[in-house]
Amino acid sequence: MERMTTVLFLGGCGGLAVLLGVGLVALVVTAHRRERERRERWRQWAAHHGWAYVERPRVAWTDRVPGRNRRGVRFALTGRLHGRPVGVAEYEHTETHTSTDANGNQTTNSQTHVYVVCSVWLRWQFPALTVAPRGVFSKLGRALFGSDVYATGHEEFDRRWRVGAAAPGQQALVGPALVAAHLAGAVPAWSVRGAELITYRAGRLEDPALVPSLLAPLVTVAGLLEQGPVVGRPVGGGPGR
Repeated sequence: MERMTTVLFLGGCGGLAVLLGVGLVALVVTAHRRERERRERWRQWAAHHGWAYVERPRVAWTDRVPGRNRRGVRFALTGRLHGRPVGVAEYEHTETHTSTDANGNQTTNSQTHVYVVCSVWLRWQFPALTVAPRGVFSKLGRALFGSDVYATGHEEFDRRWRVGAAAPGQQALVGPALVAAHLAGAVPAWSVRGAELITYRAGRLEDPALVPSLLAPLVTVAGLLEQGPVVGRPVGGGPGR
């Protein structure tokens, strides 16, 4: 009787394992199907609006986003908005962490982060320039040591935002109108190199109808940047031109 109970127990465990395995496979298959459908919606949207849709493209901006994953662009769309060449892309990178317990056993965990990256091509070439919110340590450093070499001279802006530039003096490219837009919360953090201006935020590309609202704040940055000093030659190329 005991042997029969053991056999039944083992058989029950085996059946449960099979059911769990089948359920896991079904979940994976469903997830892949939904992902294909999602990308097909974006492909159709791009075709309908005269945009280009590309999967796994190579782009120039991956060293300006978290993770710096050169192969991290899932898919990208390029087109025109308000007369400008623009693009939106879905980008990912994976962080891996290894921890060791008191017995010396190691556990490795990984987490994939996904971002929406928006880009706008400018009419002029610019040096490398970034504007980003100050973090805790940046605010502390400024409080202890005063303004850094790339401060704009606008106290409230410099307290809340940090400018990174290729050389001292280039922070002047962040003119008064752009400073005001940042203080009003009308524009996001951004970076520019050459003629390519980008911004990014955590999340996935879900609704094609939101493309104009995703890009509009960065288009505003582009216009305000171009109102400042001309620092390079006109740009003749770029996606969608």
